[in-house]
Amino acid sequence: MKSPKKLRGVLFLLVIVCLAMHEGVSFADDRDDVFNILDAWTCVRWGEDNIAWIVHYPEELVEPWVRSEAARYNMRPEQTDEIRKSFSDELRIGSATAILLSVYGYGAAQTNLAPMAKNIVLIDSAGKRIAPIVFEKKLDNPISGLMQGFVFFPLQQDKNFRISVRGLVPDRETNFTFQGTSKPRGEIETAPASPPVPARAKTLPDEEVVVKIPTRKNAPNKPSKPEITPPELPEFENDGEVFAPTEPAVLPAPEPEPEPEPEPMPEIAAAVSQEPEKPVEVTTVPDTPKGTLGNYLKAWAEGDTDTMYSLLSSESRGHISKELFAKEVMSGSFRNALRSGYKVNWTGNAAKVTVVKRVLFVRTLETKQLDFVAENGSWRVAW
Repeated sequence: MKSPKKLRGVLFLLVIVCLAMHEGVSFADDRDDVFNILDAWTCVRWGEDNIAWIVHYPEELVEPWVRSEAARYNMRPEQTDEIRKSFSDELRIGSATAILLSVYGYGAAQTNLAPMAKNIVLIDSAGKRIAPIVFEKKLDNPISGLMQGFVFFPLQQDKNFRISVRGLVPDRETNFTFQGTSKPRGEIETAPASPPVPARAKTLPDEEVVVKIPTRKNAPNKPSKPEITPPELPEFENDGEVFAPTEPAVLPAPEPEPEPEPEPMPEIAAAVSQEPEKPVEVTTVPDTPKGTLGNYLKAWAEGDTDTMYSLLSSESRGHISKELFAKEVMSGSFRNALRSGYKVNWTGNAAKVTVVKRVLFVRTLETKQLDFVAENGSWRVAW
C-alpha cells in the first residue's frame, strides 16, 4: 500500500492533468462558438466583376472570443479585461449594430458604391429601411482590388434583419441575409426608384479605423511576389522604422550613421508572457527626439502614465491635468496594439507612430502623430 505522502502526490498530479484537459476543452469550445457565430452572421454575394461579403458582430460574440484569446495567449485577468473593453469599444457593442463590408473588385471597371449614405441600408423584419449612422468614408471611393470598411447602424434588438447594398450590380440592389432569418438567403431584387437619403449619416475620421487595402498588383490575374513576413506580423509598409514591443526603442540620431534595417516584428504571443510584467527602465535624460519617443512609447505600453506626463512639454502640462491625461491615454485600443510593435515615420521633429489593431480576424492600422519641442536642453512631447 502506498504511503499517504505518495497518494497525495498522485492525486495532485491527477488534478493538474484534469485542469489542463479542462482548459484545452474550454478553449476548443469557445473557439468553436466563435466560428459558429461568425458563420451564422456572414453572407457572401457575387456582383458584376466583384464579390462582396458582410460580417455582423453580435454582442454574444464578445465573451467566447475574449475567453478563447485569453486561453490562447495565457492572459492575466487585467489583460483579459483590457481586450474585452477594447473589442467592445471598437465595435460599439451595446450602442450600435456593427457590420464589416468587404468588396473585392477584379474587373477592368471599378466598383462604385457612392454615395454610401444612400446605397447601404438595414432592412428590419417589418420592412423598414434604416440608414447608417456612421461609416468609413473610404467606402465612398471607387473600388479596385480589396476594400474593407466598418458601417454602424442604430442598435437592433430584433436580429431578424438584412443588409441591402446598391452598386454591386448596376441598377439593382443586393440583399445580404443571415442564417436564422425568415427571408430567403441571397435574394436580389430591383431597387426602389427613390430610396430614402439619410440626413444624419456621417463618416468616420481616418484616425479611428484605417484598413490596409491591397493594390491591383494582388489581383488574381497578375502574379504577385510571395510574402516574406510571417502572417501573424503587422503588415506595415516598407518605409519607416519598425520596433519590437519588448525591446528599447531608444535609437541614436540618424546622422552621420545610416538608419538601421527594420527589425522583424515578434509574434503577438510575446506581448502576453506567462510571467508577470517587469517594470521598464526609462532613460532619465533623453537628448534626441527619438530618445524621448522611445521612452514615451515604452511607458505608454506599460501603462506608466506618470512617466508619460513627465515627458510632456511644460506648455502641454499646463493645458491638461495628470488625471485627465492618464484617462485619455489609457482609453481606446492604441495602447494594447502598441505592445505588439510599432512603426515610426519622421518628418522633421514630428513622428507618426503606426500600430496594428486586430478586430477578430481583421487587421487594421492606426496612426498617431507626436510633435516634439526642445526645452531646457532636452526634447519633450507636445500633447
